[in-house]
Amino acid sequence: MKYTAQSGKYILKNFLYIFSLAILPALFLTFSTDSESIQCVFETLFEGNVKEMHFEHLFRAISVLNFASWQSIVFGLLGIICTVFCVAMMLALLDKHMRIGKRTFNGIFAKVNDNIISTAIFTVILIALYEVWCLILSALLFFITRITAVVVAYVLGGLVYVGMHVVLIYILTTIYLWLPCMQITGFKPIEALHYSYQLVDPIKWKILIGQIIFLFATEALISVCATFMPSSAVFVVLTAVLYAVLLMVYCVRMEIAYFERDGIERKDVRYY
Repeated sequence: MKYTAQSGKYILKNFLYIFSLAILPALFLTFSTDSESIQCVFETLFEGNVKEMHFEHLFRAISVLNFASWQSIVFGLLGIICTVFCVAMMLALLDKHMRIGKRTFNGIFAKVNDNIISTAIFTVILIALYEVWCLILSALLFFITRITAVVVAYVLGGLVYVGMHVVLIYILTTIYLWLPCMQITGFKPIEALHYSYQLVDPIKWKILIGQIIFLFATEALISVCATFMPSSAVFVVLTAVLYAVLLMVYCVRMEIAYFERDGIERKDVRYY
């Protein structure tokens, strides 16, 4: 939780700068989210009718490219593309601020030309891993709902849900510092992956705990928004803010962890 706490403090001090880069992809991802499937899944769970659960509802409730409609696919793709460009700019801003203590947008667009490819590669890999994970988790939960004993289905489903999240976050944690390593060192992807793993290995469980707690909290809040506040305006605003916060924390924590593990002095701490 150390890096998550430090990320929270940094975001509060520099909120407007970072939020302005996170809100657009967050909006696209919000429009791609299938609130009806989320609501259906939770209502089915609360009513105890797990046998009525459908695979497509489970998958659409957690997938970015959920194929609920052509609009969700388009917004999902736009969200991914926008995330690449906005994360590239955000990391350029964070790198400049932490390296020299200057918190300005001057020069970050030139830096984006250098890190856009690495950001795109990293983002596509994360999305691919996440979508495969969504398929596996949805399939496992669907088969569990076929169990006759309802209590067993609920307990087993809860264990699988938590366990699969641990697996996902563990995999993501092992490559967590890969992107800043590629951008800061200039190493080739394989070399950067090897070096970044050496940096993250001693602290991967600390990062994992922080990530998984934050992810569970975000999922719970989005589910509450979809279930109890289905109004389109309310859902869009609250979910967009949650996605933006999730994106900001992920990127800021990644930079903070990399600077500390690689022994790079942070000038933003001195000047701000």
